[in-house]
Amino acid sequence: EYDILQVEVAASASPPTATTNGATGVTSNQATLNGTINANGASTTVTFEYGLTNSYGTTRTADQSPVTGTTGTAVSYSPAGLTPGTTYHYRVVGQNSEGTTNGSDMTFTTDPLAPSATTVAASSVTSSGATLNGTINANGAPATVTFEYGLTTGYGSTVTADQSPVSGTTNTSVSKAITGLTAGVTYHYRVVGQNAEGTTN
Repeated sequence: EYDILQVEVAASASPPTATTNGATGVTSNQATLNGTINANGASTTVTFEYGLTNSYGTTRTADQSPVTGTTGTAVSYSPAGLTPGTTYHYRVVGQNSEGTTNGSDMTFTTDPLAPSATTVAASSVTSSGATLNGTINANGAPATVTFEYGLTTGYGSTVTADQSPVSGTTNTSVSKAITGLTAGVTYHYRVVGQNAEGTTN
């Protein structure tokens, strides 16, 4: 007689496989980050890292986390509140009991917006001249800056700001000194910003 021994072999598991996929639905202030995760037999938490460099700085849990099984699972996360006209780095990360796997670094660039334009009070006003002032945010696409001025809101004269063009995504002070004005006369003026996305008065 022989005793029959039964041995139950545990299913093997390994660190997840992580693949970063291209971003979709990119607008001026949001995007959807995509990836594929194979949990390789162990329940896997999934996150996305993103930021302005490949050091990232922000980590968010994927909508589909955790994932299980032994086949590729599509995962995603949609950050909002992004800065227009800005390049972001991102990657997908899978972590299970067997280890952590980082997907490759990828980038996307948010769409720029038309510039933001704010007219500021004139300074250095004399009997024949003044300095026209304003603030422009290029919103991610280089913007040319002009001042329009004249005796009515139809203006009639246009001059280029000393700081034109401006770029970036922060407010930039702009100005232009004008001469040849008539003493005792009220003038109207405004700042105008124009980039590839549009014009803002």
